[in-house]
Amino acid sequence: MSTDKLQVWEQEYSSGETPSWHLSQVNEKLLTHMDELVGSTKNGQVSNRAILVPLCGKSLDMLHLYQQGHTVVGCDWIESVVIQFFSENNIPCTKSTLENIEGSLYKSEDGRLRVYVCDFLLLTTDVVDVKFDSVLDSQSLTYINPRDRKQYVRAVRSLLKDEFRYLLVTIEYEPFAHRGRPHSIFYNAVKELFGSFSNIKFVAQLPLKPKWKENVFSMLSMISGQEDRVQYWQARWATGQSQWHSDQPHKYLVKYLVELKGGQDKIRIFLPMCGKAGDLMWLYNQGHTVLGVEGVPFVVDQFFRESKLEHDKAPLENGINGWRYKSKDGRMTILACDFFQLTPNMLGPIDAVYDRGALEAINPTDRVNYVTVMKSLLGQEFRYVLNGYEYDDTIFQGPPRNLPRDEVLTLFKEFCDVDILEEADADKASSDRFQLEWMVKVIYKISPDFS
Repeated sequence: MSTDKLQVWEQEYSSGETPSWHLSQVNEKLLTHMDELVGSTKNGQVSNRAILVPLCGKSLDMLHLYQQGHTVVGCDWIESVVIQFFSENNIPCTKSTLENIEGSLYKSEDGRLRVYVCDFLLLTTDVVDVKFDSVLDSQSLTYINPRDRKQYVRAVRSLLKDEFRYLLVTIEYEPFAHRGRPHSIFYNAVKELFGSFSNIKFVAQLPLKPKWKENVFSMLSMISGQEDRVQYWQARWATGQSQWHSDQPHKYLVKYLVELKGGQDKIRIFLPMCGKAGDLMWLYNQGHTVLGVEGVPFVVDQFFRESKLEHDKAPLENGINGWRYKSKDGRMTILACDFFQLTPNMLGPIDAVYDRGALEAINPTDRVNYVTVMKSLLGQEFRYVLNGYEYDDTIFQGPPRNLPRDEVLTLFKEFCDVDILEEADADKASSDRFQLEWMVKVIYKISPDFS
């Protein structure tokens, strides 16, 4: 067997102890992220999907998906384990010999549950008579030999439909912190393996044990050949390149909070593309109602876990892909979704906006659309503080991206007055990091134009 020596796996199962990778219940990651695997439902009914479960063992995930009405196809090399799976779950099955490759096929009487007993890397469409809508890979990629990963992905790719969904669960730990299975896989490795044909979304990162993390990826077919706009930012977060993040409130938020309050004691304040910034809890602890939007869902998960705020999590409505996180007291709401899908009903009334760097972070081609969305969210009266950098963008293209003041004036001129509260040279560390000779920080006050 090319993915690992067969006797190694046989010994794991025959030792009398439950193998480390086998769960005695349905995987929580599957239950939590079921929508990522099977897509949306119609009229409350789950549409049947053909789902591949590589290196399945006797996982109860297969049984759960089968009971949900899907066609489920697994593959494992250990025949005794496959026999145990059907026997322990009281599923009558038939056995047939495979053609072209060594192995067998175990199939339920209705044909919707099948497990191939063979080397997964040898599976082809000649062997499997179905193209798959979805793949559930819960740690399979981490347990094969790293040298076989590319062949593994090629095998999976050959079995997928043009449009597909892929739920991948991996483990990450520092190099040399552990030897052997499960093998650590960092975001960049996942990107290298799947990025040429998939839009990769990093949907969750969970602590597993000291210095170990469990990562959950949702992948969709890249029909257009274009990456999702959120992918760049999730890659930055996932690889620790989030230098903009601070647990402390931003100094210009503290300095100009009086401008944002506008004489009110407590306000509803919106932070676009908020991440898990220290601004959120600082405003919350002062008694304000805080509204945020962040495109990378696992960052929002981290924020609520780290802040220890009791909260509810619910999927967004009206066909929008994402989640609403809301504290039990209702004063902290963060929407994990694409900013450009926001509507006024999703956020409710907004008194003020603090834009630490969202407008300068997005692609310049999206700026007009950004302001159009922002205009739709704001009422007739509001206060808005905007941060921006100016620099020579022939040397550095960002992010943060150059945001010239004349462009800010043009973007907001149709419905706002724009004033400059402050401008100052950026700290030397920032300009040096981007290899710039000069870099200016500009703080704007944006208010309704009542003329």
